[in-house]
Amino acid sequence: MSITLELDEESLRMLPLGPGERERHMQIELACRYYARGWLTLGQAARMAGLDHFAFAVELAERDIARDYTITEATEDLAHARGQ
Repeated sequence: MSITLELDEESLRMLPLGPGERERHMQIELACRYYARGWLTLGQAARMAGLDHFAFAVELAERDIARDYTITEATEDLAHARGQ
């Protein structure tokens, strides 16, 4: 699915991002905000951002957004890291 946003050109020019970077940044930013509000799970938000779980967690940390990390997820991550 694709969504088109109408944005003010002057405001966009003020962003420290090039034309190709703007769209990508907005995609990640929206996913982070929707995750922070509890509207999306980590997996859903990571998919929306087009990132794997680890890369998305890095984006959350850069924005000081706490990750809802359960014991089950920690156990699964440890098992995955051990190759089990």
